Amino acid sequence: MTQPDPTPGAAPGAQPNAPLNVLIALPTYDNSVHFDFAMALARLMETFKERGVRFEYIHTASSHIIRARNFFANYFLSHPEYTHVLFLDTDMDFSREAVPRLIAGNKPVAGIACPYRFFDMDKQITSEDVGLSLREWQEKTVDYNTAIRADEQGSSTVSNGWVEVNHIGTGIFLIRRDALEALVPVTQRYRPPAQYAPYLPDGNFYAFFDTVGEKGVYLSEDLSFCQRVRGVGMSVWALIDEKIVHHGTSAISGTFLRSLERRGHTGK
Repeated sequence: MTQPDPTPGAAPGAQPNAPLNVLIALPTYDNSVHFDFAMALARLMETFKERGVRFEYIHTASSHIIRARNFFANYFLSHPEYTHVLFLDTDMDFSREAVPRLIAGNKPVAGIACPYRFFDMDKQITSEDVGLSLREWQEKTVDYNTAIRADEQGSSTVSNGWVEVNHIGTGIFLIRRDALEALVPVTQRYRPPAQYAPYLPDGNFYAFFDTVGEKGVYLSEDLSFCQRVRGVGMSVWALIDEKIVHHGTSAISGTFLRSLERRGHTGK
């Protein structure tokens, strides 16, 4: 467990319209991070310092990702000086401007569309793919961690890379304080697990990321969280024009908007 590491000169206590103060939450399985992620995080911290954004980071190594995400959310909630909690998976590479764009969007809940780090090797190259490089073809055909929300006419609007979604994965995921506070009355509360109890002296451990089902389908923790957010009348958004590299057995890179365009789907 790593306690928050404050930036120099961080002032305590967040008031309405207070300056940005971001808690960066870093879950890992065994304390390992990808080198490219470490470089991306370093660039982000430099950018925050240059622009006067206060930040701290917190880390835990756990094989139980749902419990870890719940801990981060409850730690954030119990420290009112923070304005946002930013979840970053430590196998991602992203641009210097990706997270600042998330913050500037001022959405209750927002994430960046990321390609999954695995690829279906049985997918076939078709005549429509002629002229694409292997990387472009992979970007087109890989799956991404979001689902765009359509209106009653079945259409959606993309504006400056932003689009409302049904859900977005937690790889690069920003939650505004008011969104999490809105979930408290409708979320199951427990006593903190023993490993996290010393860091949560208020005794609250809300199950924000616990999984739920929908129409008989088991939902992952990120989909479950987004369902809760939409259930209290708040919206979930995604940036879909940022290139993200997701590291696994191989590096899968992609920009969701370009993938949609190459599949013949165009935003209006």
